[in-house]
Amino acid sequence: MLAAGLPLRCVTLNAPGGYDTHSNQEPALTNGLSTTVDSVVAFQRDLEARGLDDRVITLLWSEFGRRPRENGSAGTDHGAAGVAFLVGTRAQGTMVGEFPGLSQLDSGQNLRATSDFRGLYSALLEDWLGTDAGAIIPDAKRFVRPTILR
Repeated sequence: MLAAGLPLRCVTLNAPGGYDTHSNQEPALTNGLSTTVDSVVAFQRDLEARGLDDRVITLLWSEFGRRPRENGSAGTDHGAAGVAFLVGTRAQGTMVGEFPGLSQLDSGQNLRATSDFRGLYSALLEDWLGTDAGAIIPDAKRFVRPTILR
């Protein structure tokens, strides 16, 4: 669609693979991550081969995190502090937030979030899409925006 010149600004897809790792996590997570990474790498390489890589930034995100302790069935349960990645030749390529460590969990036994996803979304809206984040994210001005572009 990009090579055909369609004026795309934002496209969303669900990742292939599964991430329901409540039990037997190691093979399920390995397979899911491999499928997702292989797909994103192939997409990025195709963009670069076509000379379209400067037009695309890919956001991969999880709507929830995982608790760090095993749940007794060789898996982990839903938790807080999810993860997001930006992929593309124009992505800054730096870590936002910090690893919170495993010794200072919150009251629900979750990793502590060290950045707010609304800051990342605000940065994407403003820096990549040229849109006022405040029109979409309530009280957007209060969220720290990471540097996302080179």
